[in-house]
Amino acid sequence: MHVSEAECDGCGSDSEDGRSVGELLLPQYALATGGLAKDHRPLITFPDHNNFHLLTAAEYRRLLLYLTSVPSILEAEMGFHIIIDRRKDRWNSVKAVLLRISEFFPGIIHAVYVLRPASFLQKALSEVSNKLFKEEFRFRVLVCSSVEELYEHFDRSQLTADLGGELQYSHSEWIQQRIALEKFSTLMKEISSKLDDFMHEIVDCDMGNDPTQTKELLDCQESRYKSLKSELSSATTQGEELLTQMRKPNLTYNIISHVAAVERLLVQLEETEKQFDNFWQKHSMKLNHWLMFRTFLLNFKQMQVKLHLLLE
Repeated sequence: MHVSEAECDGCGSDSEDGRSVGELLLPQYALATGGLAKDHRPLITFPDHNNFHLLTAAEYRRLLLYLTSVPSILEAEMGFHIIIDRRKDRWNSVKAVLLRISEFFPGIIHAVYVLRPASFLQKALSEVSNKLFKEEFRFRVLVCSSVEELYEHFDRSQLTADLGGELQYSHSEWIQQRIALEKFSTLMKEISSKLDDFMHEIVDCDMGNDPTQTKELLDCQESRYKSLKSELSSATTQGEELLTQMRKPNLTYNIISHVAAVERLLVQLEETEKQFDNFWQKHSMKLNHWLMFRTFLLNFKQMQVKLHLLLE
């Protein structure tokens, strides 16, 4: 039984090489707000927080692997749009981000939009550097002098307020929901693994050579089956509670995607439980038939002994 969702290390994962994903999400080096371009490709944003230089190469890779796993597989396969906001920063910072992206980006890049530095000196420098972009990077780079230029490619409803948009985005809420979603996904994977182990263990087990052995085996396996069923029921309850917490009036796209992810996990969980029940029904029927057969043989042998004694 395969369970798949949240295809990444996870918000709370530990790392021997730098900070965990959860630690890397907090400073907002890069964001996956759920916004889409007009061509429906997902958006990754590098906000203007003057902190990108604090990321090591390994941490950058870890963070981007995570963020590009957030959209659906279908969306991710279409490729990404990237916005680099450096209006309050220096031109060197713009180039540093572009170089890092050119070295590693775990997906197809449709276009990169650079909101260039706004100071007079940096503007002058960008005029010169602007011409080098189209030759230096393998992806398309569009340098924008203002956020209004972004509106040719993005509806304002898909951009956050810092980009002059209308998309309601709470980073703390997004992180909390990602953590909850991945905890639920991890729980499902653990249960699925337990079910697989149990089924592989009992499918070809020795069913015993006498009714007592077979009955003990049946009782033991039935007890474990009921225990696993209880875990499945508990997981379903947790998933439904998580879904209730996430569902609110006027959901934004990024929250809708979380709701959809939980719904997919619940559907997978339901299908997993059906497969497990079908397996147990067939297996327990086989054991019960074997128990009846061994009981019949035992009774038959006992009758033979009695008849033999009577005939003597």
